[in-house]
Amino acid sequence: MLFSDIEIDEPIEKVVDDWDYLSERVVARFLGKFIPEGDSVFGVRHVVPAMADRKRGLDALATRRNFEIGPAGRVQVARDPLTVHVTASGTPHRTEHLFGYWHINDKDELILPLPPVSPDKPGHLLIIMGRPTGKETDRIGWYCEQCTSLVFMRELVTGDIGFQRFWLWEHATVAEYNSSVENRTCPECGHVNLHGYTGFASDDDAIMGAARREW
Repeated sequence: MLFSDIEIDEPIEKVVDDWDYLSERVVARFLGKFIPEGDSVFGVRHVVPAMADRKRGLDALATRRNFEIGPAGRVQVARDPLTVHVTASGTPHRTEHLFGYWHINDKDELILPLPPVSPDKPGHLLIIMGRPTGKETDRIGWYCEQCTSLVFMRELVTGDIGFQRFWLWEHATVAEYNSSVENRTCPECGHVNLHGYTGFASDDDAIMGAARREW
């Protein structure tokens, strides 16, 4: 199901026994995006930064940390190779230097880190999320860096309009958040929080690029 929409040039009889599903030509179909398929949405991420990211000074991506917000506040989440982590629906979560906001799904999200097959190859992160239906949503929010109060949030009814609209909406939401210092100011403690950035470093302007390097 995950690879049902991928075309190959070789006859299937030639590659069925040894086709590398994590080769770059296959992974490229999923990198930086989520592809709806059946009842799920799939994505693949490199664990280490691409050369383009290194040129932007984003070597920190190689050791980036993952966080969730729950009853205990903001906590770091491990990414152990070959160990599935489940981000429960409704849990704010983010990966530093990768996307500069907190993402909240109405579906559970399964994350499986895969180690590199050789020292000169990147590791990968497989992401499988339930496909939103009906009035289920995806939300983008920012929580205060000092007191974890909600600062700013927008919602997209992905179950109704489809997940394909997410990335355009993500870009517009980040731009709206960054457009005003009031949007970044905590209503509880008054702290002015850092700017946001999208999941695509290629979209960065000077403000988003600086924020990506910082958090």
